[in-house]
Amino acid sequence: MRISFWRALLGAIMLLVFARPGVALAQYEVLTDRTTITLAVVADPDVPGRVNLRAEVVSAFGTGMPDGRITFHDMATQRVLGWTSVAQPQITVEGLAPGRHMLRADFSGSTGYMPLITLPSQSAEMPLDILVRPVLTLSSSDEVIAPGGLVTFNVAVAGTAGVPGGAVTLRDGDEVVIAHLRLDQAGMAAFTTSALLSGTRSISASYEGDGRYAAAATQIQQQVTSPLAAVTPRR
Repeated sequence: MRISFWRALLGAIMLLVFARPGVALAQYEVLTDRTTITLAVVADPDVPGRVNLRAEVVSAFGTGMPDGRITFHDMATQRVLGWTSVAQPQITVEGLAPGRHMLRADFSGSTGYMPLITLPSQSAEMPLDILVRPVLTLSSSDEVIAPGGLVTFNVAVAGTAGVPGGAVTLRDGDEVVIAHLRLDQAGMAAFTTSALLSGTRSISASYEGDGRYAAAATQIQQQVTSPLAAVTPRR
């Protein structure tokens, strides 16, 4: 793209110089206009891997560009994600793989308004982490326990991007039972407690996520029975 641009620029200058000897330089002057391109990235929260890319090209004079092409790159994978015109400077990309992506937008420049030539430009690279939604399950070793009884809560995290890492936090309502409980090599964790109060307890597990998986949460109900009331015999 850059080679063809500068070739066009050189050809335009040679045409002005040699097409009309003696008067070309007096009548024409090739002007260049520097440009700046900025990139905005918006990930779709409902569809993992879907991203909207939008670029804006501005000249050194503070005006927008009338023509030229914008190409979007993923520098992490050396992949061209797509291209569009300056008139419609956005595209939607589907299916970006989980992980970190480094996105960049390139403006081609333009020779369509001779003798004014708009120069090409590149945006700064923007990091984007694509996360997979995990499947988070929470279970209890016993749905009903007596006050002071032991119960073990088991957490499992799974997904399509390999075994999840990271940690989970267990809560009894708003009270933290245990924080940052690390997952094992199978994406599982377990915690045993005897500190639950009587009644129906809302036990929740919050997965913190990692570099591949998004955060997630789930909850279950745990029954803790009250002591049987003493029965006073009639006299």
